Amino acid sequence: MSDQDDPRSESAGDRQPREGDERRRYFTESMGFGQSGNRHRRRRAPGDPTTTGSIPIVRTGDSLPDPTIEYRTPERPAGEPSPYFQVQYRPSEVEGLSFTEPRTSPYASEPPTVVNPPVRHQQPPAQQPPAAASEPTGLFDILDATQEESARPAPAAATPAPAAPAPIPSPEPSPAPVAAGITDPNLGAPVPTPARVESAAEPAHAAPARVTAAPDYLDDETDDDVDRPMPARKRNRKVLLTLLILAVVVVLVLSGIALKALGVFDSSKDYDSTTGHGAALVHVASDSSIRDIGDTLADAGVVGSRKAFVDATGTETVAAGFYKLPKGISAATAVQKMQGPENRVGSISLPEGRQLDSKKGADGKTTPGVFEMIATATSVKTDDGTYGVTVKQLTEAASDASADELGIPAWARETFDKLGGDHRRIEGLIAAGSWENIDPREDATQILRSLITASADRFTAWGIESDTNTGLTPYQTLVTASIVEREAFDAADFPKVARVILNRLKVDQRLEMDSTANYTADIQNIDLGGAAYKDENAWNTYQHKGLPITPIGTVGERALNATIDPANGDWLYFVTVDKDGKTLFSKTFEQHKKNRQVACKNKLLVTGC
Repeated sequence: MSDQDDPRSESAGDRQPREGDERRRYFTESMGFGQSGNRHRRRRAPGDPTTTGSIPIVRTGDSLPDPTIEYRTPERPAGEPSPYFQVQYRPSEVEGLSFTEPRTSPYASEPPTVVNPPVRHQQPPAQQPPAAASEPTGLFDILDATQEESARPAPAAATPAPAAPAPIPSPEPSPAPVAAGITDPNLGAPVPTPARVESAAEPAHAAPARVTAAPDYLDDETDDDVDRPMPARKRNRKVLLTLLILAVVVVLVLSGIALKALGVFDSSKDYDSTTGHGAALVHVASDSSIRDIGDTLADAGVVGSRKAFVDATGTETVAAGFYKLPKGISAATAVQKMQGPENRVGSISLPEGRQLDSKKGADGKTTPGVFEMIATATSVKTDDGTYGVTVKQLTEAASDASADELGIPAWARETFDKLGGDHRRIEGLIAAGSWENIDPREDATQILRSLITASADRFTAWGIESDTNTGLTPYQTLVTASIVEREAFDAADFPKVARVILNRLKVDQRLEMDSTANYTADIQNIDLGGAAYKDENAWNTYQHKGLPITPIGTVGERALNATIDPANGDWLYFVTVDKDGKTLFSKTFEQHKKNRQVACKNKLLVTGC
């Protein structure tokens, strides 16, 4: 809808004030938004009366403003300068500055861009003559005139337009030389139609003034820290000072650590008692230093301080393992008690040929077995509780635990599985030698596992899995070595005894070793006879050919090496003839009977004499 169709488009002369004009200037009542009673500025229509004059509708098209609408500007008192911004125009040609050759400016060959107002502000063209354009009269006139200055040598005079019905005198332009505002005396004057610019050479005009960028006040050119580097001498001085401080700190820290490690800051508290009170279980690891042992004893309450124990130790050494020590004793007393075996816990020394079970001999004495030795070594009572395992617990663990739980080596599992439920299936798997670090805090299965796995490592180190010319498997080698341990008294005879066993196995002859029959006997005797001789079991080599089903005792390194590398010979028989362990070897049975007579004469043998 155009402005002519809008009922609000009325001339100032025909329109009479209507009721509610003043009220429509502001919304004084609540309109459904905001707070009640607020004054909300209402947008004015082109014809509404105002205190500063009507708001004109400015058109930039070919049509002229509607002459029926009064366009007024506020009046100012006479003699006062104009409060509005005025624009002064530079002439197209400056005196004294002209060019002989005209030049074409690229931007002068293009027509000025016309900005159209919103559609609702546009009106149909009016058939009125154009207004004079000798002087800019409106905002858009100023813009058009500015563009035309660059397109023609001199401003052209426009055809004057009829005056408005009630013109208002325009204020005088300000005499100030600097443009401070816009003078718009004829705000409602018609807008001249911009002339079409033809593509032609421009007349000479003044050269544009050189533009200098304004200084950036945020740029501090005098800031030494930003724009200029620190002087080399000052920078080097700071670096050296920093390095010196760091070096001093490092030296102090390292010195403190070294002094602390040397025990300079340690307490030297010590007790005076040699008997103490109560009991404590102390563990000394294999890789513990004297200072570590001192810490352990001090934490357990055995000695007063680590420093006191270190000072009391001197050149003495402390073996790894478990100790039962009284609390509150002097450091010197603690060192003394840790030197002997009396206060050791979990330490045993297994002889070669020792069986798992305890055995009674012909003299009535009982030889403790491996299980009994372990139980005795681990049983200890302290202030913290009772530790250790019993023979029964060890027997049950050996009978019922799985191969994985006990750590059985792969080369011994076949026989182990055959003897399920029999504790003798682990016979010989615990090597002879010293065991000084059996943990009394562990249960029976754990203790057996630690001993069996450590023994397997020993056997491997001794060469049980090495290639030999004996034709024996690793487990058969262990069984043969256990017989050598029980049959020979002198280690020098071990390789010969091993050769006798191998020779009999080679010719498929029964071994007929007394040690194999004594293994299951209630009373062991070197002069075998009676029920033990006739007993049918898997270990009695008098009753069956081949090796016993398991080893018959613990094995040491010497017997194992003798079995792996036996002596050369064709012996099939041997007999010990005296209590010193002298052994005679023979190839034939006739010679063997003669050798037995020597043993009978020395009263070492009774049977068969």
